[in-house]
Amino acid sequence: MKENTQLPLVAAYHNNAVDKEHELTAQAYRDLHVEDFFAYADHTASYIGKQYLYHLLRQDRQSEVWKQEALLDRMSRETGWRDKTGRILAQTGKSEAGYICQLFRENITLLPKKRMNLIRVCRFLPFTCLGLLLLTQAAAWLYLLTLTVLVNFVFHYQNKKYIYQYYHSVPQTGKMLEQAEQLCREEGLAAVSPGIAQTIEALKPLKHSIRFFRLGIRLDGDMALLAYCLTELFNIFFLTECYSIGRSLVRLHTDRKRLEEVFRFIGRVDVLRSVSLLRSELQVYCLPQRNNDRQVLKAEQVYHPLVERAVANDFCLAGQSALITGSNMSGKTCFIRTIGINLLSAKVLNTCFARSFSLNIDMRIMTSIQNSDDLLAGKSLFLQEVDCIGQILKKVRECPCLVLIDEPFGGTNSRERMAICASVLATLAESGSPVLVTTHDLELHRYLAGKYQPFYFCEQIRDNRLFFDYRLREGTATSQNAIELLQLYGYDREIVEKARELVENAPV
Repeated sequence: MKENTQLPLVAAYHNNAVDKEHELTAQAYRDLHVEDFFAYADHTASYIGKQYLYHLLRQDRQSEVWKQEALLDRMSRETGWRDKTGRILAQTGKSEAGYICQLFRENITLLPKKRMNLIRVCRFLPFTCLGLLLLTQAAAWLYLLTLTVLVNFVFHYQNKKYIYQYYHSVPQTGKMLEQAEQLCREEGLAAVSPGIAQTIEALKPLKHSIRFFRLGIRLDGDMALLAYCLTELFNIFFLTECYSIGRSLVRLHTDRKRLEEVFRFIGRVDVLRSVSLLRSELQVYCLPQRNNDRQVLKAEQVYHPLVERAVANDFCLAGQSALITGSNMSGKTCFIRTIGINLLSAKVLNTCFARSFSLNIDMRIMTSIQNSDDLLAGKSLFLQEVDCIGQILKKVRECPCLVLIDEPFGGTNSRERMAICASVLATLAESGSPVLVTTHDLELHRYLAGKYQPFYFCEQIRDNRLFFDYRLREGTATSQNAIELLQLYGYDREIVEKARELVENAPV
């Protein structure tokens, strides 16, 4: 999986999400390489769109994209209009916009009421003292003027701690509101979030307040430094910054829900544009066909979008689950990941990487593919699998699921593994949810006959090289390549021959 250094900020909106009930499991997130799929599918122009797309891909449920196929069709036909929408969205394209979500997903630190009351009074005192000094020429007013300026100086710089935590988010929020207004003026986009025009209208006082939220000026030259100094003197004398920040924070706290509505509106528009661009790059894709029968799965020429020059396969299950056998590196694990990522993409992007794809879209995705020892938690590979598959057994009793399992219970001895696999896989099949299992244990077919339909991948050895066609076939694998691999990689002939002899003489 690729390392994304910006991922913590991209995930900031999702990590504070309220609804965790429909979240994709952490296991499925790792097993399906969702982070890599996000990087592949992401064609967003704004950081808000990037965060919202990531949030959708972490949700194991259908998004709003399927409702907007008419708008997607228009974006695909009117590429100039799509590009114009992208230019508007790019106004919050910088990573600083990633901090906007902290204003409605985290608690806002408000200035204490007593401090705000003092600021309201003190912001007029220097001006009053200066006026009286000019009128009376009395030295007392000069002393009072100096004192009030010093008090305001303290207030001003004490208030900086409230500024720095919103250094990025508040200015970007102003840009977000302007961006939302422009998008609303584009025909058809406001329908993505009904009522968004009224929400934006209600946020105009906040937008006005944010304009006075001065967080500092970049010191790029002498004139900028002079402007900064003059601005600081003005803010100290009238406490303009303190007062405007205090009012802005109160408005931000009051309008949190409205701000999130605007955030989601921009995110939805950007995700739709991203889906349109993604589809334009695909030679083969389809819209998912909703199939309410959870025991039926049909796919024609389905492929994995992250695999270069991927081989497409046809696949059909009706009333049974699938037991997929085959030799090492033949494509078993990649295939079950292909089905999983297509279901996730069907839910979130209403797009499948196939000529046709029919499945119950409401099924949850449960996986046990990429397990390993956890030394810190003190869990062996076998215990990790026991825990993971145990969670799957609980989930299939609650709701329909697509279950993907790779080489189950490989962390224990072969005799017990066979018994456990046969028992667990039979129970999963009886739940009615489709189960796709890969295994090297050909004997499992005998125990699971009638419950699991057999499929396999195979290979050929030509000129001392291993060749795979990655084609899924019905039936049971008849070849194994582990010993051949030892020979191809230069193991001593005695080792290879001894291994073959042991296999041939092993009890059936």
